[in-house]
Amino acid sequence: MTEPDDDVEILRVNGTINAEPVLAALRANGIPAAAVGEAVGRVYGLTLNGLGMVRIVVPREYEEQARELIAAGELQQLELAEDETPEG
Repeated sequence: MTEPDDDVEILRVNGTINAEPVLAALRANGIPAAAVGEAVGRVYGLTLNGLGMVRIVVPREYEEQARELIAAGELQQLELAEDETPEG
């Protein structure tokens, strides 16, 4: 399966469960993102030898913003907006 010409892959993760937080972070920041993955891995929950590999794709015009967000997440530099701060 190929993504449309205007979409670009920004990250690969093992399994849908690992893709969901990334997709949520991108979408919460206004970046339309989608997961493209191996159907067999998704059906059977396999993550061995590339089965279950999920590619995160975004429209080309959001690529730089998405990569910056991913980098900030990897450096643990993401911040919650003031109204999203957990109570505690």
